[in-house]
Amino acid sequence: MITASISEARRNLGLLIERARKGEEVLIIKDSRPVATIQPVDASDLELATRITDRQARRLIEMTESAPAKTFRSAAAAVRFLKTDVAGKR
Repeated sequence: MITASISEARRNLGLLIERARKGEEVLIIKDSRPVATIQPVDASDLELATRITDRQARRLIEMTESAPAKTFRSAAAAVRFLKTDVAGKR
């Protein structure tokens, strides 16, 4: 792992990014304390995960306990359901 102060990172950002592209992690420090990292990224890091909020999850649980069973083919389908059907019924 490479360590650089904020001022060093500003001066050498291009070099630090290139080293991260090659697999190294860069730790940025301020006043001798870690504040950020520059890390290598690959295609799998850029895939978006379907997420629901805690509120949506609680609402989905309430619905499943009080209504006939509803199944979804994917998490994305459940999210769409929560955003459209449930939100429209409030």
